[in-house]
Amino acid sequence: MRILWLMTLLPWPPDTGGKQDTFFMLREFSLMGHEITSGIVFHDETPPAVPGEFSSLVKETHFLPGNPATLHVQLFKSITDTVPFKFRKYYSEQAVRQLSDILADGQFDVVLLDHLHLAPLLLDTRSIVDWEGIGFPLKVLRTQNVESTIVIKYAQRTTNAMVAAFGKKEAHKMKEYESNVLSEFDLVAAISPVDVATYGKMCKRRANIVSITAGVDIEHLEPSGAPPQAGEVVFVGSFDWQPNVDGAIWLINKVWPRVLEKYPDAHLSLVGRNPREPVKELASETVEVTGQVESVEEYVSRATCSVVPLWIGSGMRLKILEAFALGSPVVSTSLGAEGIEVIDGEHIIIRDDADQFADAVVKLLTDEQKCDELSRNARALAEKNYSWPNVAGKFSEVIEKLLQSRDESQA
Repeated sequence: MRILWLMTLLPWPPDTGGKQDTFFMLREFSLMGHEITSGIVFHDETPPAVPGEFSSLVKETHFLPGNPATLHVQLFKSITDTVPFKFRKYYSEQAVRQLSDILADGQFDVVLLDHLHLAPLLLDTRSIVDWEGIGFPLKVLRTQNVESTIVIKYAQRTTNAMVAAFGKKEAHKMKEYESNVLSEFDLVAAISPVDVATYGKMCKRRANIVSITAGVDIEHLEPSGAPPQAGEVVFVGSFDWQPNVDGAIWLINKVWPRVLEKYPDAHLSLVGRNPREPVKELASETVEVTGQVESVEEYVSRATCSVVPLWIGSGMRLKILEAFALGSPVVSTSLGAEGIEVIDGEHIIIRDDADQFADAVVKLLTDEQKCDELSRNARALAEKNYSWPNVAGKFSEVIEKLLQSRDESQA
């Protein structure tokens, strides 16, 4: 297939869940022999440099300018805009013109968006290309979250009344947009069965929605074989992302005191880039806030267990799949484990009550046999269901069948 792959940012290095989903999926498509042209939105004065790790996977890269307006102007305009505020960041009239020129010669079979945020850009471009009488490629949308779900959960948990009011209004706008726009695509590949069900309930018109999960690089991420460090617990995430900030605060305030009460020598590492001030303030004798580190895998491998204390979010947590691949036992909230086909007590421990979450952590810190059991089962699950070649192969097959069906209907 000849694919134009549109992205909200250059997915290198793949150091966040969103970047990993885009980069590793694209890598597998390239290895399958698909011809990929990338279109990447940028916001600085000049586009970023393209590293060889990315350029070797694509035929060509086009950079599309994002919204040139200042943040305050964008906020003001969003008052009367039907398009969600977050999505306008990736839209500009210049990008529409550029994208229409890229599509003008009809060389692509598929145009694939890696986020719903890019829908306004693509749909406005389509109206120009259709008007010019050029056949439009198959439109495929990859969604990593149900965006309205994230915003409404954040609005419900924030203590800032003004932010909560804006969040609720934006969540309503986003849900309206999602419910109307998904049917504009020939295929929507949601990242989890839970998201498929959520979209199915909200769509106002029939949409072709399937579940294509995220994956994990099981060939690169393997159990170290070394014994973990006694009492060590790790929470991995980008700590400039509000769901992780919220989770870290809940973990330290509600869970960690009970862990220390039962296991005084416990130590927690909050590992991830750009920690916001509320996260930095959580540091103590028993809590380390590392910021960005050279090797996240080293922290996960040396920990006795990983924790995923999330209350805001949608989609899938790739940090859980990575912990599984590395053989790290995981304690998570129900929402944190959402979208991954796990059995509580067999692959993972799921607890939503703070005291029970703490007791589960202590259980793993003191029960080597339970840790070994979870580690083996979780690694086997990752190998069976979540390797990137397996996941990407399914996605490619779905697209190719849809493309073949369309070609046959037009013959």
